[in-house]
Amino acid sequence: MRKYQLEEVENLLLATKKSDGKALLWQLKMLKIFDFYGDDIQNPYQLAKTSNVVQGIYQSFYGSINMGDYLFYKFNDKNLQALEEYRNALVLAKTQKDSILICEALKKILTVHRIHYLYDNITFEQYLEDYKNYAYDDYEKAFYNYFNLILNFKNYKVDQWNSASYEWLSKYFENNNVPYLKGITYTVFASYYEELGEFERVWYYIREAENEFSKIEFAYAKSRYNQLLVFAARIAAKESKRELLDSYLAKFDNAHSNKTDLQLSSLFYFYDSVKDTLYGNFKMAYRKYKQYELIQDSLRKFRYDDLLNDLETKYQTAEKEKQILEEQQKVRANRNWLIAAGITLILGFGIAILLQKNTTKKRLLAEQESQLKQHRLENLLKEQELVSIDAMIEGQEKERQKVANELHDDLGSLMATIKLHFDNAKVSEKDPAIQNAQKLLEEAYQKIRGMAHSKNSGVMSDQGLLPAIKKMARTISETNALNVTVEDFGLGERLENSLELTIFRMVQELVANAIKHANATKVGIHLTQHEDQLNIIVEDNGSGFDSTKVSKVHNGMGLTTIEKRVEHLEGNFTIDSVLGKGTSILIDIPV
Repeated sequence: MRKYQLEEVENLLLATKKSDGKALLWQLKMLKIFDFYGDDIQNPYQLAKTSNVVQGIYQSFYGSINMGDYLFYKFNDKNLQALEEYRNALVLAKTQKDSILICEALKKILTVHRIHYLYDNITFEQYLEDYKNYAYDDYEKAFYNYFNLILNFKNYKVDQWNSASYEWLSKYFENNNVPYLKGITYTVFASYYEELGEFERVWYYIREAENEFSKIEFAYAKSRYNQLLVFAARIAAKESKRELLDSYLAKFDNAHSNKTDLQLSSLFYFYDSVKDTLYGNFKMAYRKYKQYELIQDSLRKFRYDDLLNDLETKYQTAEKEKQILEEQQKVRANRNWLIAAGITLILGFGIAILLQKNTTKKRLLAEQESQLKQHRLENLLKEQELVSIDAMIEGQEKERQKVANELHDDLGSLMATIKLHFDNAKVSEKDPAIQNAQKLLEEAYQKIRGMAHSKNSGVMSDQGLLPAIKKMARTISETNALNVTVEDFGLGERLENSLELTIFRMVQELVANAIKHANATKVGIHLTQHEDQLNIIVEDNGSGFDSTKVSKVHNGMGLTTIEKRVEHLEGNFTIDSVLGKGTSILIDIPV
């Protein structure tokens, strides 16, 4: 065809044996219609719907892709409309679960984001993630990595450069001949190294990109090649390299196929003006700069024309909607008396319902107030119960201490004195009666001493919390009915004795619960102290339970009582239990 070589493409498609050749021919015919009418098309949507060529496929994947291409390349300022068409194509492709079509639609969508991301507030990350998941071969993965580079490098921010994609593409290009993809990718590489100030590598990738674009026979690469030339001209001007600037501008093709070409042409005149300035030809530089401004004015006029056309369309639509609204109002007027009567009946019925609901609401509020008072009372009783438990435990421990002191200091001392006198008595040591008496006296002394030590503290004051828990675990494990393991970290120093006792009692109760209720075969106790925080985890592999239905009244300490004690210690208590999968109790206490 005239500008896009569509006839040559059609001949290639006619020669191919691929299964999707027919669908691609339909797409090509639609493009030829758009190319023939050009900017004379006032309503491209209507043409697409009514044309014999595209009738029946407008809502199909290729119809949406074509309409998006037309809007995107003919009317650049309508890129969001093109984006909507590409999205429709993506939905159709996903409905068919066709990875090839999905990737084609995603390339179109990401291309819009690449060119117009500054004006598009719709995020591109979701489409990049889709492309990564649907890329079905290395070629598609290469395009994904290209978009991952350029879109995350938007506004040319070096810290958004994706090194992984850069390395992947560099390795892929070593063994694959893909001129167009290599050309556009090398252009991105050059931009990156410009930001780093490494201009030798900038020129290296510019030359590599130019070499790749020169391999493409079709004219569709012309715009990207012109874009590369303008980029190279900018770098040459930046470094004041007049001859290099002159050589790249000499290769520029000023023929226009779309508004992108027109924009590039304006930049060509701008850098041509810079070149003349560097040569000292200021008069010619001024003329070329005026040409640059003239094209920029034309581009602005196109945007204003598009805006006016949009406003005209919106105005006509508003007029039609106004006419429809007037007709609807006439119909409504004929029904108003019926509506008024119906409203009166509905209002009466509604007032009755509201009165009934108000009465019900007052009753519910009264019930809720009663329940709230009951809940407050229960909380108060629980607090009192906790205080009682604290007092009881404290009393028990004092009593134990008192008994231990009496056994050790009074009775223990007395027994030791008796033993001393007995040993000094002038009697025959070979007398069996004397020997039996000495033996019984020693046993009585040791028992009294052992009772004193065991009663001295609930957690064995001569050893501490960790040895007490480990001893409890060994004792239970020796039954072979339940394996209890203890793991500790950071417990270097003893805690305050009453705190150790409280923790031991809680762990003891939790293990007892696992024995009595969980039908567990394994229980793990984990104690971790980090700075001023103690973490306790007691977990089992038992039957588990619904933590929302824990009984509020329980023998022993009970979970509710343990939770209250933890709260009293300004700690956190958490239950993690699943029916059939065991239970984990987590306790965090400041120490």
